Amino acid sequence: MKKYVVVLSFLTMLSFIGCTDTVSLKKIEDVGLKVSFNAAKSSVNRQKVASAMTYQTPESYNVALKSVTLKGANSTNDVILFNSFNLASSLVFDFMDNTTVHSLLTNQTIPDGDYNGIELEIYYLQMNLPIATTQRGIERRNIRIYLSDDAENEGGLHQPGDMTQINDNVEIGWLLGEGQMPNMDPVTPRASAYTFAGNGTNWYDFAGKNAQNYGPFGDVEFMSNAPHPIYKTMVDFKFVDNNGTKLIIDFNVNNCWRFEDKSGDGAFGAADLDQNNPTKWEMVLPAMTITLQ
Repeated sequence: MKKYVVVLSFLTMLSFIGCTDTVSLKKIEDVGLKVSFNAAKSSVNRQKVASAMTYQTPESYNVALKSVTLKGANSTNDVILFNSFNLASSLVFDFMDNTTVHSLLTNQTIPDGDYNGIELEIYYLQMNLPIATTQRGIERRNIRIYLSDDAENEGGLHQPGDMTQINDNVEIGWLLGEGQMPNMDPVTPRASAYTFAGNGTNWYDFAGKNAQNYGPFGDVEFMSNAPHPIYKTMVDFKFVDNNGTKLIIDFNVNNCWRFEDKSGDGAFGAADLDQNNPTKWEMVLPAMTITLQ
């Protein structure tokens, strides 16, 4: 079956010759989510640009969604595929390969009509990465980065940009705060990680944002626009042909973890951190591709 692909950045819609007008889809039978770990064709040239940063692709990737909504047009009502009550009830999808596709439908049928976009609310992204310790060598860690918070409306503990470590599906503490030497071990509670000397009072400053309300997640564009409480992205459909009936949302995470490897050991760790000459690091938000098939 034919596939029609539109490539766009996670935060910003790109323009395409011949696809200047948003078109609507008349019939959608399913909406799926997948993660690609290989380089996308559209990013090949970008990947070849010389960089002082070390690039790594995670071994696994998790996405936690609060809600997904198909946006109706021409008098067609929006269709909410799901809308979780809070972080604890969000739908979490795990990926370890390029072929897994998780359906986003929850026992409903999408009425025929005109749909011209899809809106995602994202709680967090999680990836498995090698982390260098001084005493235990290189360890694989599950690192979670919150794009939304659960503190403002849910009485939770997390702010946008928080980085935490997950062991056996249990969150054990915050990263890139106080006490990271020598093994990059997480710190808890949050105030101990993100205040001077862990005093719970004097909060750090992350990219001009007070750590009481923002974590240290290092993507500059995200930090400049970090939301409260929910991170939301809207994707307009730009298909020239809409004969397909299944939408696949593809998160490409190739080389999404980038850092200055000051220690030269090939993994991010405490030896790379330098207070006098701050280390550059970031998780690049996924490039997203919508495929209609």
